Amino acid sequence: MKTKIKEKNKGNINFLDLIPDKNCQWDKAGDGRLYLLVPRFRNRWMKKIALSLGKSEFVKVKFDNTGTKVWSLIDGKTTVEQIGKIMEKESEESQDTQQVYNRLTDFLTILSRNKFISFKNY
Repeated sequence: MKTKIKEKNKGNINFLDLIPDKNCQWDKAGDGRLYLLVPRFRNRWMKKIALSLGKSEFVKVKFDNTGTKVWSLIDGKTTVEQIGKIMEKESEESQDTQQVYNRLTDFLTILSRNKFISFKNY
């Protein structure tokens, strides 16, 4: 599968060659799944007021088992293609290669758009 991204002055980039890197905090839930800690407030004064009212500083975005596995494989060194190969080996037999890579690229695109990850070589 060859997914291409076209960006100004960068030509065509193969998505599978990109190296994702984490940009936010995360933690582990009691059931072993991971969740992202997304800052709830951007302004210091809003944060101060909300914390004084007992509000949490972060919004928790919980991953499913697949998201947890992908997030744990993002280390700033492993390419999307390498992550896909690992996920392909561990996927259910009902999923074919195309489904695994489609889900992976969709997931990483969403994480990138929300600035939870960035791509080191992009």
